[in-house]
Amino acid sequence: MAEPKSLDEALLAFQANPPTLVKDKSGQVGNQRTRYADLVQVNAVVLSALNKLGVIYKTRPIVRDVEPRFVLAYELRHVASGTSEAGEYPLKLSENPMQMGSAITYARRYVLLALTGVAAEDEDDDGQSASGRYAQRADRRRQAGNAAEAGATTQRAPRPRPAGPALPGENPNGAGRTGGISEPQQRKLHASLRDAGKTDRATALAFISELIGRPVGSTTELTGSEASQVIDRLAGDQANA
Repeated sequence: MAEPKSLDEALLAFQANPPTLVKDKSGQVGNQRTRYADLVQVNAVVLSALNKLGVIYKTRPIVRDVEPRFVLAYELRHVASGTSEAGEYPLKLSENPMQMGSAITYARRYVLLALTGVAAEDEDDDGQSASGRYAQRADRRRQAGNAAEAGATTQRAPRPRPAGPALPGENPNGAGRTGGISEPQQRKLHASLRDAGKTDRATALAFISELIGRPVGSTTELTGSEASQVIDRLAGDQANA
């Protein structure tokens, strides 16, 4: 195989046969038990494969005077050509050294996987499980609303309602993921990220993941309420600025 001449060519070769990680470590987020591939495994599997293609991964925690004050500066660089992908992942300052160390370790692992597109063995199962939980909650809310409406209309005969145009933000064909981000929300979110200067994909996803408290690999994974939370935060930051 010819030696890659740029970072893009190296990533193309890497992603043609990407390694698979095994979630062999246990952790806890809030009340939920999780499994993940730790940094040791990520370095051994992902970094070694990248190094063979002439690519290095560098990170550096930085404390500065502007917000966000604490960030992890990162760079994925093809040594021979000098081409690179760089950015910053926001971190939370803490007086507890162990908490800060854990945050840095998580960021180093998460950013590398986001930049290279590597997934753990049951990544799809995680997404389906989460989507199932959101759908079940939406079904319970819908059933409760239907029951309340039925009780309120027991004493009067139902009247036919004329069909009308879809409300703003609704899909007239009823398509879309239940409880998921809507198309208008997605357009608004992307515009807000651009206005906030978060044009780098990895930086934007890192900001969203930090805000909602769970890793996000694409804005399409957000629920409607999460999308509103991010949009409101960006609007508030812009107003304060």
